[in-house]
Amino acid sequence: MTNPVKTGLLQPRPGFLTPIYRELRPLEHYLLRDHLLRLSPESRVFRFGSPVSERLINSYCRNEGRPMPIICGAFIGDTLRGVVELRFDRSLPRYFAELGISVEDDWQDIGIGSRLMELALRCARDNGIARLEVNFLPHNVAMRRLAWKFGAGFSHQTGLTKGIFTLKDPNFAAVAGSKRPQ
Repeated sequence: MTNPVKTGLLQPRPGFLTPIYRELRPLEHYLLRDHLLRLSPESRVFRFGSPVSERLINSYCRNEGRPMPIICGAFIGDTLRGVVELRFDRSLPRYFAELGISVEDDWQDIGIGSRLMELALRCARDNGIARLEVNFLPHNVAMRRLAWKFGAGFSHQTGLTKGIFTLKDPNFAAVAGSKRPQ
């Protein structure tokens, strides 16, 4: 019997389904709402920076009047359990996006966030995005570690920490796993 390749991630538990990672098609964006509603109150605060209601989540997911986001997910079976979003703002250049990431509580600490971050950075690079920012609460240690792991620079503001990914470095796509020619 051969040894499994060591990836630095926890190995699946017995009976554990392997996550499938992929970009959601626009017609599947409704799955985001269900995922966000399954987050615990604490995870919602970590995702949005403050407590959010079901009503606010519904409004957020409708994305009215905003450019179409890029949403990638981790599916366990047929259920979306983790999400990374690249969101755009009409008032900012198209090469700029804000990153948001969430993983449901029962699926945290097994490497899903890292795989989603890899996918987000690859999608960003492949879509010509040169700068990604992620805003998070200073006590969100998991997000800080994840951003640091993938090379973010940090700035601090009152009540928020900002992770900044500059994707102009020609070697960045190789680190992020992009298949796009450099």
